[in-house]
Amino acid sequence: MLDLMPEEYDDMPGVLAALFASLLDEEPWAAFLGRLSKASGATWVTLILTPRSAEQPGMILTPNADPGVGADYSSRLFADDPFIGLPDGKVEHFRDFVSATMLDRKTAFREFVEHTSDEILGVDIGEASRLELRLRLTRAADQPRFTIEDRRKLEKIVPHLRIALALFERIASGETEQRIYAGAVAQMAVGLIILDRKGKVLRLNAPASTILAEQDGIALRNGALTFDDASLGRQLQDRLARGEDGAPMTIRIERPSGTGDLLLVAGQAPAPDFISAGGGPALVLFLTDPTHGPRISAEAIRDLLGLTQGEAAVAAHLAEGLAPAEVAARLGISANTVRAHLRSIFGKTGVKRQSQLVQLVHQSLPSLSRPAG
Repeated sequence: MLDLMPEEYDDMPGVLAALFASLLDEEPWAAFLGRLSKASGATWVTLILTPRSAEQPGMILTPNADPGVGADYSSRLFADDPFIGLPDGKVEHFRDFVSATMLDRKTAFREFVEHTSDEILGVDIGEASRLELRLRLTRAADQPRFTIEDRRKLEKIVPHLRIALALFERIASGETEQRIYAGAVAQMAVGLIILDRKGKVLRLNAPASTILAEQDGIALRNGALTFDDASLGRQLQDRLARGEDGAPMTIRIERPSGTGDLLLVAGQAPAPDFISAGGGPALVLFLTDPTHGPRISAEAIRDLLGLTQGEAAVAAHLAEGLAPAEVAARLGISANTVRAHLRSIFGKTGVKRQSQLVQLVHQSLPSLSRPAG
């Protein structure tokens, strides 16, 4: 029986494996382009990722090519390239798509292909995407020309390129959001620690590393948190054991140095069950140090929560991690006055405990924070 299916690359499994695996590499796509170059017999394989109507590409990769050629294309020739606007997902040949008349009008680009080659296969993908992916396979002038079979082989990977582009966009978007959130948390001098179900530290940011390195009431040993007060460690383990059923918990950590208590807020990590159950994130901890953390704007708290100036000052200092007695000393008022302010704050905000008030204030960060003076 005659096989009418289009041919595919001999190394098709390797090409597709490299395509998806390379999305997680430090230089995404590069390993795939190298593998495709060998499988297709192309001298160069170029990938361009660009927002639509952009004047310069967001990303351009041509492994094993002279970097100067790519830089020249990006800065001088990208906007003048006539081999664009290909029908979505259809493999085209440069000479079939770009007429001689059109190329004559693109003097700089004509000189470019005269010095490289016009033996180019291309495919554009991105009709349903924010990005457009342009893939170009080029053979040097002394190499065999592309055939119909070469086009069909390239067409076989087009559906996989669509999936890879969608995955890449999602990965890039997630990494961007993660960097934004991590930067915001770090700016607020909040230590961020992520634990798995066994209490092992999966990740921590720079402020958390700084606090833990001081080994003043809390430390990191053998990949797990340890507390000078063993009862605090048991509280954290109990919170881990409760899983999703556990409410956010606030722990005050007394430091032997006497430089002020640390405040630790523990809450459920927002991870899918199949990830946390397999050793992924289970608990997220926010660790604040009142001696290094941001100051909370009492004025903003007053306006947001409808408090008096005195009540707002008390709430701000409590949110910074100070104990009621320390707040009284800082503000020059009695402990009874602090307690009276607290009762009034509870009545106005609807919270019932000091820890809930602290969480309420921090939920409004970073808009309520100002740098420590």
